[in-house]
Amino acid sequence: MMRLRLPEMRGLRPAALALPSGCCPDVEACLASGTLLLEAAGIETARLDAECLAAHALGWPRWQVILTPRRRLTPEEFGRYLGLLGRRERREPLAYVLGMREFWSLNLAVSPGVLVPRPETETLVEATLAVWREMTAGAGHEPRATSHEPRAASRELRAESRGPRGERPTIVELCTGSGAVAIALATEIPTARILATDVSWRALRVARANALAHAVAGRVAFLRGNLWQAVNGQAPAGSVDLVVANPPYVPTRDVARLMPEIQWEPRLALDGGADGLRVQRDIIATSPERIRPGGFLLLEIGADQAEAILALLGKMGRFETGRIFRDLAGRPRVIAARRRDG
Repeated sequence: MMRLRLPEMRGLRPAALALPSGCCPDVEACLASGTLLLEAAGIETARLDAECLAAHALGWPRWQVILTPRRRLTPEEFGRYLGLLGRRERREPLAYVLGMREFWSLNLAVSPGVLVPRPETETLVEATLAVWREMTAGAGHEPRATSHEPRAASRELRAESRGPRGERPTIVELCTGSGAVAIALATEIPTARILATDVSWRALRVARANALAHAVAGRVAFLRGNLWQAVNGQAPAGSVDLVVANPPYVPTRDVARLMPEIQWEPRLALDGGADGLRVQRDIIATSPERIRPGGFLLLEIGADQAEAILALLGKMGRFETGRIFRDLAGRPRVIAARRRDG
C-alpha cells in the first residue's frame, strides 16, 4: 500500500495532480496522513476534521468513511481532499471549508463573512422556547434558570403556538447572522411572524438561503439595518412579544487573542467595544418601547457578563429581574428579562 506524506505536499494544487488511476492512497491512509498534518497545525480535533474533509471530498456521510477504510480514492477525489485539507491546515474554520454547520439539528449554509453558529447559542433558542411556554400558559411562574430542557417538550409548541391574547406572535431577532436562531424558532413556533435583522448584506443573503432550504422563508423577513432601525414601520411600539439577540460581545482588546479559526470570522460580529457591552447597552435601551408588557428580551452574553447585564437591566427600570440560563458547560449564556406591565 502506498502512503503519501501529505505534509511534504503542502501547497500542491489539485489541478496540478496528474496521477494514474489506482495509485492514489486509500481512505485510511488519507485519514492518517491528514490527521498528522492537522495535528502539526495545532488542531485539537485533527482526526475528526480529517474524517469530515474526506467525507466532503467523497460525497459520503462520515460513517461511510469510517467503515470503508480500504477504498482507494480516484485522482479527482484525492485532489479535492488535498485542497480541503490545505484550507483547514491554514486554520480556516471547518464550517467554512465544508460550507455548512449543524445548528438545532438543522444543516445551515455558512460562508466567509458570516459568523459560524455555535452550539452554545442553542441555549438562546431553548431559553426563548422556555419563556414562550410561560407566556402562552399564562401561569406566571418563572421557568427554571437552566438550559437544555428536552427538545421533545419544545415540540409541544407546534400544536399551541398562538400568543397569550390568541394573536399571531411577533418575534424580532437582532443580529441574525446566518439566520440560525430565527430559523430554529420558526420551526418550533410555526405561527410566529419573525423579523430578523443584520447590518451585513452578505449575512442576510446566507440567512435567506437557509430559510428557503428549511421551508420557513414565508414566515421570516430578513431586514438590513442597525438593530431596530431595520424594522421601522414593521414593529410598532408595544407590538413585539419576544426580542432575541446574539450581539457581538467580545471586548475589543480580546478579539486578537481568540483562536486562529475565529480570526477568519467577521470582526463586526465579534467586537463588542471596550468592555464588550456596547451593543447590549443599545439593545437594552431601545427595546422596551417595542416590547409589549409581559413580553421578553433575551440576550446571549459572554460567560463573565451576567452581573453587568443584570445591572444594566435593573438600571433601565423597565424590566423585571433578569433570569440566567446556562449552557451545557454550566456557564451563564443567556439573560431573559420580562417587560414590566407598567
